[in-house]
Amino acid sequence: MNRYLMTPGPVPVSAEVSLASARPLIGHRGHDFSELFSRIEAKMSRLLKSGGKTVIFPASGTGSLESLAVNFTGPDTKVISVSCGVFGDRFREITAFTGAHMANVDVEPGEGVTPETVAEAVLKNPDASVLLLTQNETSTGVFNRIDEIISALPRNNRPLILVDGVSSVGAMPCYPEEWGIDGLATASQKGLLTPPGLALVWLSERAWDAASKRRCNNYYFDLTRQKKDLYKEAPENPYTPPVSLYFALDAALDEISAEGWFEQHIRAARSLAAGIESLGFELLVRDEKFRSPGVTAFSHPSGETSAIAKRLKAIGVEPAGGQGKLKGKLIRMSHYHDVRWPEISLALGSLYAALGDARGDAGDFMRRAFETWEA
Repeated sequence: MNRYLMTPGPVPVSAEVSLASARPLIGHRGHDFSELFSRIEAKMSRLLKSGGKTVIFPASGTGSLESLAVNFTGPDTKVISVSCGVFGDRFREITAFTGAHMANVDVEPGEGVTPETVAEAVLKNPDASVLLLTQNETSTGVFNRIDEIISALPRNNRPLILVDGVSSVGAMPCYPEEWGIDGLATASQKGLLTPPGLALVWLSERAWDAASKRRCNNYYFDLTRQKKDLYKEAPENPYTPPVSLYFALDAALDEISAEGWFEQHIRAARSLAAGIESLGFELLVRDEKFRSPGVTAFSHPSGETSAIAKRLKAIGVEPAGGQGKLKGKLIRMSHYHDVRWPEISLALGSLYAALGDARGDAGDFMRRAFETWEA
C-alpha cells in the first residue's frame, strides 16, 4: 500500500531532490565539493537575507541546538528560556545540561509567545546573557512572531538571542540579520525539504565575537573550529560531511526559492484548518495569528482522536500524534512540502473516512476548505 507522509519531519521530498542525493559521490577535500558548498552557502544567504555564512555539519536538529548551547552557555551564564511546547522544553534541557542557570518562562500549549511576555522576562533578569526562543513549535502547531518579540526588547545590554528555527527555516520567513537574531539553529528534514542528517547554524557578528571569547567544551560542536574551514577561499567541513545530503539540499533550495513559496504555505494551512473545523475537529491554536504555516494540530471532541489517527494510518495517511502532555490527544498534519489543492483534498477526504461513527454533520467541509483556498 502506498503511504502518504504527513508528519512534521521527516517530510516528503521531491523526485528532483531524491535524484540529486543519488548522484555519484565526490571527494570532500577537493574543488568540486568546495564549489557545491559555496553554491549552498549563496542560496542559504538569499533565503535568510544575510551576508553571513551558515555552518553546515552532520547532525539532527537537536545537534544544531546543542551547538548553540555548548558555545554560548555554561556554569558561568544565566539563561532565559521561553517555551510553549515540547521543543522549547528540549532547547531548555539541552542548555541546562551545560550547567547554565535557567530562568524559565512557560506558555500554555496552543498559545503563542507574546512580545510582552519576553520583554518582561528580560527586564526581570538583567543578569541573563542568553535568551532562548522557538520560532515554530511543531508539538502544538504554534508560530511565534520572532521579529515582533525582538523589536520589543531593549536595545542596550540585550542578551544573545538564540532561536530554534529547526522547523521554521524554509517554510516561513526567517531573517536573522534583519530581525536581530544572534544564533539560529535549523536542520534539513523539515522546511528545507531534504532527508534528515544535516544541522545548520547561522551566527551574527556579535555571536561570533562572543564564541571566540569562550572555550567550548565540545570538540565536535565547536563553532569556531567550523568557522576556520567555512571562511576559507575554498570552503569545506573540518570533518567528513554526508556529501549526498549536500547534493539534496542544493536541489531543495532551488525549490524553496520559488516565488510565492511562503504565501503558498499560509494558503495551504488556512484551507486545511477550514476543512478540519468543518469536520468537527477542534484546532489547538485558537488565534489564527499564531497558527503555523508548516503544521496543524487538532483533536476531536468525541475523545476518539487517537482512534481516528490509527484509522488514518490504516488507510495510508501517516500524521503525527501529540507529544508530552498532549500524547494521545492530538493529530498533527504537516504541510511543509509543495502542498496544493489535491493534497488538501487527500488529507481532508482521509480525515472524513477515518471519522467513522464520529462523523456527525460534516457534509460542508470540502466547500469551506475550497472557498478558503480560493480566497
